[in-house]
Amino acid sequence: MRLVRESAPDGVVPRVRVDPTGSAPGRGAWLHPDASCLDLALRRGGPARSFRGRVDTGLLARDLEAFEPTRTWNR
Repeated sequence: MRLVRESAPDGVVPRVRVDPTGSAPGRGAWLHPDASCLDLALRRGGPARSFRGRVDTGLLARDLEAFEPTRTWNR
């Protein structure tokens, strides 16, 4: 699944959200849609590194539960 950073006003930490279409504008990061991958990424500081600064990841676990892929990949 693709994660994107939402823009935020000055002084507010930007929030990271799931991009269900995989085409939202802005900087993105990819993550397996699995709770263990999210836990590992959060422990290792992956979102802050991917988005080049502090980000709010508080709602990612909830977003992951509701995530339903809208794309299929031809392999």
